[in-house]
Amino acid sequence: MMETSKLLVKGSPPPLLDRELTVVGKSLNRRDALEKVTGKAEYSGDIKLPDMLYAKILGCPYPRARIIKIDTNKAEALPGVAAVLTKENTKGWRTYWYKVPQIAFPECITYEGQEVVAVAAEDIHTAQRALDLVDVEYEVLTPMLYKEETLKNPQPPLIADEEYPGSDVFDRKKYVIKRGDIDKGFEEADVIVEDTYTTQASYHGTIQTRACVVSWDGHNLTVWDAIQGVWNSKETLATSLGLDPDNVRVIVKYLGGGFGSKAWSQRITYYAAKLAMMTGRPVRLERTRREEFINHSRRWDCKMVIKMGAKKDGTLTAIYQKALVNIGAAANEENYYCIQIIWHTSNLHACPNVYLEQVGVYTNLQITGPTRSPLNMPAIFALESHMDRVAEALEMDPLAFRLKNYATHCSVGVDAAIFPDAAVSDQETKIPYSSKNLDECMKLATEAIGWNNRKSKSSARRGTKRRGIGMSSYLVFQGVGFRPYTAYADVDINRDGTINLCIGVVDIGGGQQTIFSMIAAEELGVSADDVTVVYGDTQGTRYGPSCHGSRATPELGPAVLQAAAEARQKLFEIAAPLLEAGVQELRSKNGKIYVATDPSKSMPFRAVCNKIDADNPIRGSGSRAPNPDAPMFSTFGAQAVELEVDIETGLVKILKIAAAHDFGKAINPKLCISQIYGGLEFGIGFALSEEGIYDPRSGKLLNTNLHQYRMPTSLDIPDIKAILTEDEDPYFAYSAKGAGENTNAPTPAAIRNAIYDAIGIWFNDLPITPDKIINAINAKKKRR
Repeated sequence: MMETSKLLVKGSPPPLLDRELTVVGKSLNRRDALEKVTGKAEYSGDIKLPDMLYAKILGCPYPRARIIKIDTNKAEALPGVAAVLTKENTKGWRTYWYKVPQIAFPECITYEGQEVVAVAAEDIHTAQRALDLVDVEYEVLTPMLYKEETLKNPQPPLIADEEYPGSDVFDRKKYVIKRGDIDKGFEEADVIVEDTYTTQASYHGTIQTRACVVSWDGHNLTVWDAIQGVWNSKETLATSLGLDPDNVRVIVKYLGGGFGSKAWSQRITYYAAKLAMMTGRPVRLERTRREEFINHSRRWDCKMVIKMGAKKDGTLTAIYQKALVNIGAAANEENYYCIQIIWHTSNLHACPNVYLEQVGVYTNLQITGPTRSPLNMPAIFALESHMDRVAEALEMDPLAFRLKNYATHCSVGVDAAIFPDAAVSDQETKIPYSSKNLDECMKLATEAIGWNNRKSKSSARRGTKRRGIGMSSYLVFQGVGFRPYTAYADVDINRDGTINLCIGVVDIGGGQQTIFSMIAAEELGVSADDVTVVYGDTQGTRYGPSCHGSRATPELGPAVLQAAAEARQKLFEIAAPLLEAGVQELRSKNGKIYVATDPSKSMPFRAVCNKIDADNPIRGSGSRAPNPDAPMFSTFGAQAVELEVDIETGLVKILKIAAAHDFGKAINPKLCISQIYGGLEFGIGFALSEEGIYDPRSGKLLNTNLHQYRMPTSLDIPDIKAILTEDEDPYFAYSAKGAGENTNAPTPAAIRNAIYDAIGIWFNDLPITPDKIINAINAKKKRR
């Protein structure tokens, strides 16, 4: 008998395969690679339907204002204009952004770019001309812009329909994690270090801006969209528009990047849908790059104060933290994580006494939301930067300091981290991890960077260049699934031997259709190419999670495995009499079904399929079960950086990054390594160049294009050594967890720590730009 599985599925988990794996663990090419590089891939913005209208939206140019008057008469009279939407003809209508309900066209605007007028016309130029003819009179109101300044003042009275969704739960509310006795912990410390760290607002910079095409036939709504979750979009569109969900179909076959920004249905889709329903004609709506920056979510800007106490031998005795987060104008638990910063501080390193506080502040800057490793990256930047500060004060090696305080248990579970039951969380519990290889990750990353030669490299000088090495570790609660843990998969085996895997997820660029075909193929005993994946469409699939939070593989993977195993067993029932064996004696591999005790007794997989009833194909179904309260599921890793700082220009050149990550086991190592590369690019930009810059008086975003918003290019990417530190985690399909969200979390801290190693100056304010470096060097010279 095969060992019983712990796989997180509803019903009885299928038994583990008792043979070597033939598909899982192979570096197969992504299925959509050829279509994308040849230009054959059809994105939502490429869809063209007969008699299609083109829509544009007029956004408010102020972060906070009240609409006094809207005159659309000239726009409506313009030849070619088919429909105009304003607050006057949409009263009571709400859209949903990250499941946050918002007035579609409010009288009182709460952030720059919020929608005021939408038009649909025969062509895009007419639509833009119509917007130019709209006359809007505003009363410009004093905006709340900066979190600290806003927090010092009482909340302003609301005007007209002004609202800040979720503010009753999150605005100025203190969320706390504590354990032990913080005062006693600092009394026991031989060294106490306190410092403040700040991180900036940053943007997703997806290659494809938001674009949708919507068709309405009077009964059914069909949407071609650019989002990360078709089922989430289907459900919220139905709610907003008063439709039966069965009459809404959402399709996303290709997506040009999301990084969390497109996790739920986005606001443009609602306006396109309403215009389509008004006119009875298909409507296309696509954001420009400038509109993309202004109208959609960003990463939160944060300020974090950390105070740590440690004994002379390096043992941590106390950690105090206060984190302040600029939430923007709207939030719920889907797009703001009220203890995510302090969760990392509570769990990454072992410390018996902690008092950690996170406060969110509503402002009139842009709305915020998931951005690859959302609050993880700010949290890890502050925490891992401070670990190096304390190690310096102790005159202790930073790697040795981390290993000295290695945490074997977690104190706050993933559900409590996103949906805390109370504002104050006393965490004295110790939850074991299902698997953890963080110590191995730290050792492998530092070994690959040449950690033992760190001092000799930092002392070597080449003209104006100074070289340094730094490291950082991390854990995150992404990559293991989130509530409601709902995911379904179906595998159909047909008489002609064809196999269909039906999953309601989007391939957002991470290779989801490749990964899930590999899981199904392994269970069935066929090649991945034998499995056709039906995906990115609510028609023909059941509910699948949005591909954000690195949740697709850990949530849907178990369901796919269960579905394929069930389909295989049904096929074995047909094969058993043909092979004169019991069903439990059969196995499948490499396109054959055989008897385990006598592999010479076999039949081709397709030959057995020929015996399937043509009118009753085999179907296997799978359904994900919730994560248990214990053990704790997480993903882990460490990165080490070697870089050069030019003390004359302030330029930082990263020479090498060694990144060791624990995602469980890799279904497809090539795709996991690609995720590491992409995450490092995010982390490098966040550390050194990317920053939303606002006018300090008006609050308007100033750098609204990819020329002024400085993302790294291929010329900025160093030599990368990617290491997969694999481990068994039987709760997931072939032990595979998510690999996308976490790979940028430690990068900024590792870069910052390497800069200190190079020039002996701590930088606590991101991004670390050349002007900051030059100013700090000059200030250091003056102090001598």
